Amino acid sequence: MMRIDKSTEPKIFQDHSSTLKDTSCNNAAAESDSVAPEDKYMTRSLFPVIDFDAVKNAYVKKFHCSPVPASNDALIHYGDEYFFIEFKDGNMKDEIHGVRRKILESLLLFGDVTNTTISFSRKHVNYMLVYNEEKSKAYMQKNLPADEVQDSSAIGDFIRALGREAKRNVDYFGLRKQFKDIYFGSVTTNG
Repeated sequence: MMRIDKSTEPKIFQDHSSTLKDTSCNNAAAESDSVAPEDKYMTRSLFPVIDFDAVKNAYVKKFHCSPVPASNDALIHYGDEYFFIEFKDGNMKDEIHGVRRKILESLLLFGDVTNTTISFSRKHVNYMLVYNEEKSKAYMQKNLPADEVQDSSAIGDFIRALGREAKRNVDYFGLRKQFKDIYFGSVTTNG
């Protein structure tokens, strides 16, 4: 089994270190004067990460491609595990197609940079979507599987509580069903 030694991590990863806070920045909000500075970030965590958007930008420079591939926001390397993180501050109804594109294009880029295959990512790479629940409540309730739908304003709270008890994360957007076990070891969504 192929493993990546963190001390020999690809230079392109080493060159683009950042924090969860910086990679969670909502660029549209950052450019707006009407948004308070603290509301431009989805987290204040200074946990060190790889800015995967910056990795992608550096990677594609030599190819002069247009349009530029999409990419996840952050990559964490911890032990022999990797964790892709995507932050979404908009309504997931408008964002979910782009999230799926980012997953696939990030995996292609990751495999080339690390010289690994999907077999490696299935065992050592995980995915997490962090989204703004308030902006996506109506979409999530409408798109729950038929056996999980309830007409209640508290359904999100109930499902999350049930998920915590069951130690299972609800798959509101179908990402786990589509990507877990074929591409990733685990897929979670957090609002």
